Amino acid sequence: MFSTVINIKFKPGKIDEAVELSRSAVSKLEGVPGIIEYTVINTGDDSAAVFVIYDSKDDWEAAAPKAQEILGGFADLVAAAPERAGGDVVVNHIF
Repeated sequence: MFSTVINIKFKPGKIDEAVELSRSAVSKLEGVPGIIEYTVINTGDDSAAVFVIYDSKDDWEAAAPKAQEILGGFADLVAAAPERAGGDVVVNHIF
């Protein structure tokens, strides 16, 4: 498995709108090959962390245009460019 972590800082007061856009992104991610999980966490202070898990690094790379499209929808809400990093999932346990 391969995962991407995206940290986003939003303009003051825009987090609620960003959360709604994050929810609407689910329908855009449905059908993306290899995507397993999509999680958005409101980390406070007008910030959010997005975690997406894929079957493989190849699936992550193939999904990059869709990810850019979705992130582009947040352009008017963000205070700074999102930070995106990817890596192999070494532990993923669901209790």
